[in-house]
Amino acid sequence: MVDDARVLIVDDDEVVISIITSILKREKYITDSCYSGEEALQIVKDKEYELVLLDVNLGQGLDGYETCKLMQKSHPELPVILVTASQDDESVNKGFEAGSADYIKKPVSRLELLARVNNTITRKRAERYNLHLIDALREDLHTAANIQQAMLPKWVFMDDQLVFSSYYEPCEAIGGDLFDRIKLSDSKYVVYIGDVSGHGVQAALLMSAIKSTIKLMIEADSKGSKMTELFTKLNERLYNDLVLQSNYLTLLMGEIDLEEREIRFLNAGHPPLIKLNTITGKIQILDQKGSLPLGWMPSTQYLEEDIERLTLCSTDIFLLYTDGIYECTNPQKQQFGIDGIKKLLESTEERNTCLTVPFKIIDYLSENKFETELDDFTLFSFQALHADNRAICPPSLVKMFHYLLRAALREVGNTAQECEQLMLNWTGDRVLASKVELIVDEFLNNIIVYGYNYQEDAEIILEFRLSDDLLSITFWDKGIKWAPESMNCNVKEPYDFAPDGQSHSGRGVKIIMSISNRFERRRYGHLNETKVEIDL
Repeated sequence: MVDDARVLIVDDDEVVISIITSILKREKYITDSCYSGEEALQIVKDKEYELVLLDVNLGQGLDGYETCKLMQKSHPELPVILVTASQDDESVNKGFEAGSADYIKKPVSRLELLARVNNTITRKRAERYNLHLIDALREDLHTAANIQQAMLPKWVFMDDQLVFSSYYEPCEAIGGDLFDRIKLSDSKYVVYIGDVSGHGVQAALLMSAIKSTIKLMIEADSKGSKMTELFTKLNERLYNDLVLQSNYLTLLMGEIDLEEREIRFLNAGHPPLIKLNTITGKIQILDQKGSLPLGWMPSTQYLEEDIERLTLCSTDIFLLYTDGIYECTNPQKQQFGIDGIKKLLESTEERNTCLTVPFKIIDYLSENKFETELDDFTLFSFQALHADNRAICPPSLVKMFHYLLRAALREVGNTAQECEQLMLNWTGDRVLASKVELIVDEFLNNIIVYGYNYQEDAEIILEFRLSDDLLSITFWDKGIKWAPESMNCNVKEPYDFAPDGQSHSGRGVKIIMSISNRFERRRYGHLNETKVEIDL
């Protein structure tokens, strides 16, 4: 029997209440009683019970069915057993429709009463315990997801010579995709992407262990071992130490050599690297070389002949991804495929930066209703910059420069002044430089206040492109989705904030429009792109 369970008995017959109370108290139940449905509804508001025994025929006022319905509406977790003299199917079904957990026939039998009360309370306690376990598991998964997210790179990284952009979305709270970039020296980086077979907790735990192992092996390799040796050792360690017999890891890893302007990469069963030429729009699928996934066989030897070598040029964008991207299907059950990635990149009009590539792909899949919830999704792109943070520009461009800054208001003023000085150095035009300072100051404040809501650990990318007749300033951020009420740059009252709809477009946008020739804001997936242009 269930000890210390509190039961409310509702019946308009004192004899019935006395009999039920006597039976339950002998079995250590705690009981209260009342004579009407109205009184019962008030009592359960003030006291907690594990069960209500409710007579169907209560005389005046609410009957048992009506009382049960109201009680289930206000206390859906409180089980009710109806006590009824009727034994026909219609009465029993009516009770279940009212929300009762069970029923007991009158006259009350001691064995039936105790069995049904005990079963109902035990079952309800088990349900509550299971729900508690599920809530605890959800909380643990949420914590694990945050830890896993912290282990992965932020969506953007930039130094003087390289820029990286990424998108990561596990199909569950946690996933088995891994990617990273590791700086070995001022001129060398390691970049990789991998996918542990399977989903969920097991794949996520393996992902965390493998990522840590890769990082330790690379950072501890003071001799600068060949990539093939690293893969061979990693395969042995995964198979023997992490017992990866039931799983395997596909891995594509590249060494970026900025001095030699070369990428050397090895593909162990992973989807092929894609190269996009930003000038010609030509796409190259680099799938001619490769080897077996890691953990597939314990004695796999990775060879120099498996390594592919590419020239590193700032006019090329390199894209790494996991199989969830090309295996997803649309409503017609057509797979996106690697060919789908190729066609999408070829059809993209503006392709001069790697920053938007992952988000444009995700945006396309979402708009065309591809099923993206069945696998982990990872896209990782990068691009080389010139040694002084100026890309090797097409002939039509004279200058290019990038800034990466945190979304902190205290940094806005200095950044705006640096941009003003940059433009002054480039053009010697003080009026243009002043316009640039005002545009950068106003819009960075806009992004931070309205887009990121003062979230200081967020990142903003700012790019300048200067040609003979045009200055283009582009901002990228992952703040909320918003757009000005109008994109019209012919603003007559730039300081009239009242109709500006600042909760949607932020203050200062009209000021920016009044001193520029074009203002354009787009959203690709979770990434905002804002472009301001000034004709020279």
